[in-house]
Amino acid sequence: MKKSIALAALVAVSSLFIIGCSKDDTEAPIITLLGSNPLQLEMLDTYSEPGATADDNEDGDISSSINVDATEIENRLPASYNVYYSVSDAAGNPADAIREVVVYATNNALAKSYNVVDCVFTTSGVFVPPAFSYTQTLTASGSDVNTYSLFANYNQPTPTNYVVTSTINGNGTITMGSQTVTVSNGDSHTFSGTGVVTLNGFRIDYTDVNNTVSGTAEGKAYYTRQ
Repeated sequence: MKKSIALAALVAVSSLFIIGCSKDDTEAPIITLLGSNPLQLEMLDTYSEPGATADDNEDGDISSSINVDATEIENRLPASYNVYYSVSDAAGNPADAIREVVVYATNNALAKSYNVVDCVFTTSGVFVPPAFSYTQTLTASGSDVNTYSLFANYNQPTPTNYVVTSTINGNGTITMGSQTVTVSNGDSHTFSGTGVVTLNGFRIDYTDVNNTVSGTAEGKAYYTRQ
């Protein structure tokens, strides 16, 4: 009987010793992003998730439990966006990581068909009706040039006999350098301006100098992707 009591006491003490020496799991998992970070994404391209892995000191590979949130990405607007990764191990220890996704503009992304509304203003900012509405298909030329077969409609129902070009930066800003052309009625015009990519297309604010009749107007051309 005494031996049984002594053995039970020894087991109880041993159990207390093991419990007292055990450690809670307080170490967070480690998330490793696959692919590039930052990741470059051409404007209008679809984001494809490169993936990630998660390892935990107690639970091992818990990659299948990673939650990925890429809802911040807007592929129509050049900017820097974040993709968020999060995971927790069985003990509830959380871990997170962030991938930067840089959406950048190119002339190829701008080379689409558009519905255009072109509004003309005097140099004092007074709107001169009517607003011209027409369609336009831009083509890409070289690494950073877009070509317009029609710019500032001048009430012509069909494309006129001149072309102008613009360049686009990765951040979505557009530059239309000074260009002198002869429009369909024979007048000489010099165009120049700047623009920016918008959610559904882009806008160009331009100056139109009529060299033939010595007149200057300010225009705003709104391009909406078809």
